[in-house]
Amino acid sequence: MGIPQLMLTDTIKSTFKDAAQKLTGNRKQDFMAKVTEDYFDSSARIAETVLGWNSPECATRLA
Repeated sequence: MGIPQLMLTDTIKSTFKDAAQKLTGNRKQDFMAKVTEDYFDSSARIAETVLGWNSPECATRLA
């Protein structure tokens, strides 16, 4: 089970967003999928809501 959203500080969210922006292609999708699995119970929709990530891009590697 992932960490409740309330435990993700703004600093952590900012770090995730910054790292995802700097990555491209497969590395970016792998990173987004891993964060989604570990922190959002594999829910691309929750990751999209919390981090502003594109849900389909996130879900690509989760399947």
